[in-house]
Amino acid sequence: MTLEELREKQKSLIRVVSENFDRSALSVFLPFSYLGARICYAESHPLLLFEEEKFKDIERFKSFLLHLKKAGHFSIFAHTPIFVKTSSSSLEVKFALASNYFKVFFDDAYALFNLRHLAENLPDNDFLHLINIEPALEKIEVLSFRNYKLIYEGDLKGIDPALFKEENTLFATPEVILLRSKENFPFSWLGVITHNFSRIFSHQFVRHTWLNFNQRSHRYTKVDKFVIPPVFKEREIALYKEMIEKSMKVYSELSLNIKRESARFIVPQGVATTVLATAPLLVWKDFVEKRIIPQAQDEIRALAKLLKEVLF
Repeated sequence: MTLEELREKQKSLIRVVSENFDRSALSVFLPFSYLGARICYAESHPLLLFEEEKFKDIERFKSFLLHLKKAGHFSIFAHTPIFVKTSSSSLEVKFALASNYFKVFFDDAYALFNLRHLAENLPDNDFLHLINIEPALEKIEVLSFRNYKLIYEGDLKGIDPALFKEENTLFATPEVILLRSKENFPFSWLGVITHNFSRIFSHQFVRHTWLNFNQRSHRYTKVDKFVIPPVFKEREIALYKEMIEKSMKVYSELSLNIKRESARFIVPQGVATTVLATAPLLVWKDFVEKRIIPQAQDEIRALAKLLKEVLF
C-alpha cells in the first residue's frame, strides 16, 4: 500500500471514528492540545499558558486550533484522546481501524484514538464544528511537584498563578506536573509535564515513542536556565557555572546577528527545557518499568520513581 492509498483508506474510515466517540471527553482533554502547541514557543511556566487570552477567549481558542490544523501541525492534536465505542463493531471493522491508523489501542468496549486522527482526515468545517466546546479546566486534576515535593493538588481552574511565578536564576529547579481527568474514561489518559529538565534528559525521554511529545523549542525561545546534575559537588558546580557564563556571553553576541536556532549550537547540553508527554496509563507503566532501573540516568530515573509512587 502506498502512502496515498493509506491516506485514502483512513479518510474512508474516519466516519466510524467521528460518529462513535464520546464527545463529553473533548471539553476535558482539548486543553492538552493547546498546551502542546504553546509549550513549544513559551518561556513562561507551562501552567500559566492557560491564563493567556488566546485560550480564555473561546473564539480565539477555536481559531488558533483550526489554524494549526490548516498549517499541518497535527502532532499537537495527539495529546487529546478520542474514545470510540466499538463493542457493537464487527471484527472486520475493528481490524480495518487497527491496521490503518497509528497508535490505536483497544479493549473490550472501546478503541483509543486521538484528535490527530480526526484533524488529519476531516474537512476544516467538520473539525471546527467538533472543537466548538468550552474547555472544562475544573474537570482536570493537577498534581504539581517541585524538586519532587508536592506543591499543589487540585483542579486546573483553581490554580493561583503566583504559585508558579519563577525566579530569575541561572540554575533551574525541576518540576513534574501531572494532568488527568477527574472523571473515569477508558484507558486512563495522563499528561506529564517535565519542566526545567535538561536536554540530556529529553533526548532519552523521546525514545519512548508510544508517548506523544511536544517540547520547548530553543529555536524560538531564549536560553535562560540550566540543570545541575545531582552528582555535581561544589568544585564541579563552579566549573560548570564558569563554562555556562562563557558560552552565554558568546550566545548573546551571536544572537545579535544570527537566529537563535544557530546561536544555540554553543550552549551546553544542560540547558533547561520543558516537555509535555501524554499517553494512556498502560504506556506510562511501560515507561516506568524501563526507567526505574539503577542504570538509568539520574533525571529520567527520578521521574520514573515519582510516577511509580504516585500512579502505581
